[in-house]
Amino acid sequence: MKKKLIFLFLVLGLTSSLLAQPQERLPRTLLPLSVLQDIINESSGELALQNEIYLTGVNRNRRPEEYQNGYFETRFILDRLKEYGYDQAEIIELPTTAKTTWDAEQAELWLVEPLKKKLYDLKDIPATLCQGSVSTDTTAELIDVGPGYSEAFYQGKEVKDKIVLVYGSPERARQLAVEKFGAKGIIACTSSHPEFDRDQLGWNSIRVGEKDKPAFAFMVSERTYYDLKQMLDRKTKVKIRAVVKSQMVPYREEMAMGWIKGTDKAEQELVLTGHLFEGLSKQGANDDASGCVAILEAGRVIKKLVADGKIPPPKRSIRFLFVPEISGTMAYIKKYPEVAKKFYANLNEDMVGEALVKNLSAFRLETSPYSLPSYLNDVVASFVEWMGASQRISQDTGWKYYEVLSPAGSRDPFYYTIDRFSGGSDHIVFVDGSVRVPAVMFICWPDMWYHTSGDLPDKSDSTQLKRVVTLTVASAIFLSNAGPKEASLMLNEIATRGQERLGQEKGRAEALIMSAGKNQTNARKEAVNILNQAFDREKEALNSTRFFGQADQEFLALLKAKLLALNEMKEVWLKELETTYQTACAQEKVKPEKLTLTADELRLSRVIPVRKPLPSETEPWAVMMKLREMNLQISPFILQAEFELRNFINGQRSILEIRNAASAEYNPLPLLDVEKYFQALEKAGMVELKKK
Repeated sequence: MKKKLIFLFLVLGLTSSLLAQPQERLPRTLLPLSVLQDIINESSGELALQNEIYLTGVNRNRRPEEYQNGYFETRFILDRLKEYGYDQAEIIELPTTAKTTWDAEQAELWLVEPLKKKLYDLKDIPATLCQGSVSTDTTAELIDVGPGYSEAFYQGKEVKDKIVLVYGSPERARQLAVEKFGAKGIIACTSSHPEFDRDQLGWNSIRVGEKDKPAFAFMVSERTYYDLKQMLDRKTKVKIRAVVKSQMVPYREEMAMGWIKGTDKAEQELVLTGHLFEGLSKQGANDDASGCVAILEAGRVIKKLVADGKIPPPKRSIRFLFVPEISGTMAYIKKYPEVAKKFYANLNEDMVGEALVKNLSAFRLETSPYSLPSYLNDVVASFVEWMGASQRISQDTGWKYYEVLSPAGSRDPFYYTIDRFSGGSDHIVFVDGSVRVPAVMFICWPDMWYHTSGDLPDKSDSTQLKRVVTLTVASAIFLSNAGPKEASLMLNEIATRGQERLGQEKGRAEALIMSAGKNQTNARKEAVNILNQAFDREKEALNSTRFFGQADQEFLALLKAKLLALNEMKEVWLKELETTYQTACAQEKVKPEKLTLTADELRLSRVIPVRKPLPSETEPWAVMMKLREMNLQISPFILQAEFELRNFINGQRSILEIRNAASAEYNPLPLLDVEKYFQALEKAGMVELKKK
């Protein structure tokens, strides 16, 4: 009896232990598991990290000859492209925006009183000297002006011929401290996460114009800033010596390019981007050497798997661009418009290699904006979700199955999110309304050492890089070889995820009505718009698969069925939304009204903005700067949606239709403010407003 009880307890214990384990199922994938395993086995996070270390193992001050003869980074990438067997590899010279650029040769920051101590040296930490600083050898008293961006911080203080201590932007302080009040220079402290690392220095700059007073600025860590501030607070006289030797030198802009030729459809190209430069002074391991080495390694993996016979050669070509951020991508498209016309999708990788736990971060897939619904979001999301689920399952089993780990890397969980479009990197060039190439971005965020001297390879993780390379290769292989069968698989992915997206928008629309109180008329109109726009986006995403399905009859039949199902669902949901409206009106004792256009809506439904291409059009801030220069002010309501308002311009949509599309993506935008925005664009020569 005793033995039976012991056996029973063992069985119950084992059963409860098994039941306590997460019972997660490995999600479906667009590639066979055997192919994914081949990709995982070949992808090397160690090689990628080694390349990152070669590129950014230390922050170094660039030698003057690089500016004219070519940069270390582009030549390193070129050598690797050739070593890895890319079909084409070259360095491409791009147009410069000026004849010369700023170069630092020497910089030292000394505490002279109350004791002599070297604080910073350009040789040690190049980020200490702000770009734009002029040559000087200045010894002066230090004075605290707080953030330094307002005249209020200077009241009662004599800063003339002194050096100001600033907690904030050195450029904003320069405009007052130097230009108006006669200070000699600036010591500033500003970095991304001083609460996390008190010794990081933020990369920064000042913009000293030809007519401005000469100035210099040094960046210091938060620790050093408070050491200096405490001395000043105790009424200790503090003297600083600043030594700067800088010059303006002729320079070149350049990028590296690699290419893997497709077999059957070489004229169609998937383009992968990472920015090798973010200005010529700033350097960063995670931002963005990590993105560059990730796409570089992805190309090596593809070539190796093809050579080993584990995957067929890609039918479509794959182009790899290692660029100056945003400006380089724009310049490349402008220089090679015939190449840009071949692009059908873009994967942009920016800050992808950091250790997630160490950086308190998560891997993020940023999808394309609402103005460009596409198969691409769901194709890449399917691989990201597979990675997330497979790594959770693997971790639960002690990393025995499906693990994507690097030998010397971490055992971090794969924390990930799939986010809406926000911009800020090279993918904005592709999704811009003047280019319209579907694009997504891989990024790890937040980054505790973003744009600081601490952005070094010791924050990176070969396991994270291996996972990113795996995702890149899987997405590239699937897209490069996709035909009608794969297009049908895409339809399933889009329709499945689309149900979730539509459900979220339906809930949003109903909540708008139910929370509107007596303002039911406007709420109902916005709610109907939310649902209409949501269904339109899903239809456009489904239709985007025609690129791969072409005229295949089986594919077209499935597409037709999916679109019909959407139409039927839309009709049912709009009726349900109308019931919600009627119910809310009854509860609020408001008389229901018919859905009609106002006079302004009717008027602006007949005005069509037509795009006028400009060289700088793909830079949202360049548009805003031009409007500001012309003193054409736009409403704060418009600022968040400005990029998308332009992207929705297609020569057919009216101002009303563009307003409705952008309102569904953000929040309801005042129609007359949208009209004023387009009128400002017309005055700036960016659009023409035509009437139907």
